[in-house]
Amino acid sequence: MNEDLRTRELCLDILLAVSRGEEHSHVLIKGVLDKYDDWDGSRKAFLKKLTMGVLERKVELDYVISRFSSTPVSKLKPVIRTILEIGIYQILYMDSVYDTKAVNLSVELAKKRGPKQLSGFVNGVLRNVSRQKDGIVFPEKSENPVLYLSVKYSVPEWIVKEIAGQYGEERAETMFADSLNEAPIRVHMRSILSDGKKQELLEAWKEAGIEVIPCSFLPDAYTLKNAESISGVKGFSEGYFQVQDFSSQLSGYLAPLQAGDLVVDVCAAPGGKSIYVADKLEKLESGRSEKTGENERGRVFAYDISGSKVGKILENAERMRIFNISCEVRDASVANPAMKNKADLLIADVPCSGLGVIGRKPDLKYRLKEQDFKEIVELQKKIVTEAVKDVKNGGYFLYSTCTVNQGENIDMVRWMCENLPLEETSFDNLPEELKDSLVSKGCVQLISGEHDCDGFFISLLRRIQ
Repeated sequence: MNEDLRTRELCLDILLAVSRGEEHSHVLIKGVLDKYDDWDGSRKAFLKKLTMGVLERKVELDYVISRFSSTPVSKLKPVIRTILEIGIYQILYMDSVYDTKAVNLSVELAKKRGPKQLSGFVNGVLRNVSRQKDGIVFPEKSENPVLYLSVKYSVPEWIVKEIAGQYGEERAETMFADSLNEAPIRVHMRSILSDGKKQELLEAWKEAGIEVIPCSFLPDAYTLKNAESISGVKGFSEGYFQVQDFSSQLSGYLAPLQAGDLVVDVCAAPGGKSIYVADKLEKLESGRSEKTGENERGRVFAYDISGSKVGKILENAERMRIFNISCEVRDASVANPAMKNKADLLIADVPCSGLGVIGRKPDLKYRLKEQDFKEIVELQKKIVTEAVKDVKNGGYFLYSTCTVNQGENIDMVRWMCENLPLEETSFDNLPEELKDSLVSKGCVQLISGEHDCDGFFISLLRRIQ
C-alpha cells in the first residue's frame, strides 16, 4: 500500500508542477523515472500511464468532477482537484485498478497532502463516480458541438473553436481523436549505412520482439512497436538511428541538397533535422567520384538560443557519429553577420504553438492562451526576417512548424513572400502518398489522423535577390 500511495503521490507532484508551469510533463516524468531507476518496469509504466492519462483527459476529468461536486471545479484547491482527477482517471480508464483501491488511495493522498477535512469530500465524489460511471451524461454533439469536442477529446474550448473554424468540425475531430492515441516511436536509420548493416538492424529488432513497420512514404524510416526502452534497442548506442517522427524526417527529406552545400539551422534543438541533413550530405559526398577537399565538403551549422539546447544537439550528434556539423549558442531573432549570404539552404523550424504534437505533449493544450498566438507570430516574423539574410541569392529557405494553426503556417508564408526577398518553389520529391497535403505549390500541411505522422507544416522558398 505504501508503494502504491507513493507512486500516486509522485504523479500528483508532477501534475501540480505542470499546472504551475514549472516544466514540461515529459521532462518531469523522465526526472522521476531516472531518480527511481530501481523500480520494476510495471511500476514505471504505471506512473507514466497515470500521469500522461490525466494530462490527456484533464478537460473530461474536470467535466466529470463538475457533475458530482457541489463546489465548482474552478473553486477547488489545486491539490484536491488534481487528486480527484487522478482518482477519476483510474476509475474510468484503468481496468487494472479496482475502483475501491483508486478511491481509498485518493482519500489517503488527500489526508497526506491536502487539508485533512477535505478527505471526506474526495471520498464522497469518487464513490459517487464509481457507482454511476456507466451513466455519466456527456455533452451531445448535436446540441453543442464545441462543448462536445472539448469534453470528449479534452481540448480547451477556445482551441476547438480556432481549429474547427480553420478546418471544419470533422477534420478537427480527426486531429483531436488522434491526439488521444498512444504516440508511436518513429525512427530514422542513417542513410550512410550499408544495405547489409540496415538489414542486420531490422533483423535484430524483430528478434528482440519489436514489431517493425516501414514508413510508406520515406526511406529508412520505421515505426517501432513493443520497444520497452529505446536506449536499449540494438544500434542506438552505436548511432545507427535516431528517434524522429516521420513529419520531421519529411522536412529533411524534402530539403534540396547538393554535395558541398552549406546549411544553416537556426532553431536546431534537439538536432533531428540538422542530423538528418548532415547524414544526407555525407551520403551525397560519398557518391562523388573525385576526391573532395575539406573546404569543399558540405557542412551544417546548427544554432539555438541556450547552452542546454545546444548541448542536446551536440549529445545527439556525437551519439550518431555526425562530424560535419558545428553547434553554437545563438538567438535566431538576431542577425548573424558571419553567415550573411552564405547558406545554400537555411532551415527555420521556428517556435510555434505546437498544436500538431499535443498527442506527445498534452500539457501544451493547457499552457497555450489565445493571446499567445499573436506573440508567437511576431517572434516568427523576427526570426525569418533575420534568417533570410543568411541565404545566398538563389538559395533555399525551408520553413516549418509542428502546428496546424494556419496563422503560423500558410499565412506566415504569404507574409514572407510579401515582405522578404523570398518566393515559393515547388517540391521536387514530394511523395505521391502526400500529394493531398499540398496547400499551395511550396507548402505542405500534414494532419495527424489523416497522415501517418504528427501535425506538421513544411514550406520551401527560394531567395530571389
